[in-house]
Amino acid sequence: MVDLKIDLRRELLGRVKREFIEALDRDEQAAVEAATGEMGNKPDAVKLGWLRMRTKESWTKQRYTVTVGRAFEKLRKMVEAHAAAGRADKD
Repeated sequence: MVDLKIDLRRELLGRVKREFIEALDRDEQAAVEAATGEMGNKPDAVKLGWLRMRTKESWTKQRYTVTVGRAFEKLRKMVEAHAAAGRADKD
């Protein structure tokens, strides 16, 4: 059987342009990186420790969950707006 590895970051952010990620707040960028990068399959305690090290602030599970949700919602809206603008240009 072939061992398939899925790069979650590439799958989730494959269609998201770098400028969309850079438009997020610093905390949101860090949370998205923790949720989708190599940290994506680690326990939440490890993610929270990494976020604390990266941002020099304390993180709770609630703060992480809310921040990731907010960031993904912002990214979804940016991608939709970009796609709609692309379709409008074609018409």
